[in-house]
Amino acid sequence: MNATKYEEYYDKLENRRGEIMRTIEHVQKEQRTVDENKEWIDRAAYESRCQLLDSLANWYIHETTRIDDALTRITEGRYGACLGCREPIDPLRLEANPEAAFCTGCQNIREEVIEP
Repeated sequence: MNATKYEEYYDKLENRRGEIMRTIEHVQKEQRTVDENKEWIDRAAYESRCQLLDSLANWYIHETTRIDDALTRITEGRYGACLGCREPIDPLRLEANPEAAFCTGCQNIREEVIEP
C-alpha cells in the first residue's frame, strides 16, 4: 500500500475521531444533565438512562482507542498488516473499517474465541 493511501486512511481516521470526540462531549453533557435533575419520578427510568449514557460513552471511548491504535500503526509504518498473521488486510476491509487491526480470517477467529 502506498503513502498516498495511508494519508487517505489517516485523514479518514482523524475525521472520525473528531466526530467521536464531539459525540462524547454531548453524551457527557447529557450525563451531567441527568445527574443534576434530582426530580426523577421513576427511579428505574433514571437508572436506565444512566446505564444507556454510560454504555454509549464507553463504546465511543473504545472506538477512539481503536482509531488511535490505527493512527499509531500508520505513523510507525505497520498499518495494513494483520496483527495476527502479519498478512496484508484486504483493502476493501480497510476502506469499510479503516481502524481494522486484523484481517477478516483472524478477526473471525478472535470473535469465535471471545464470543463462543
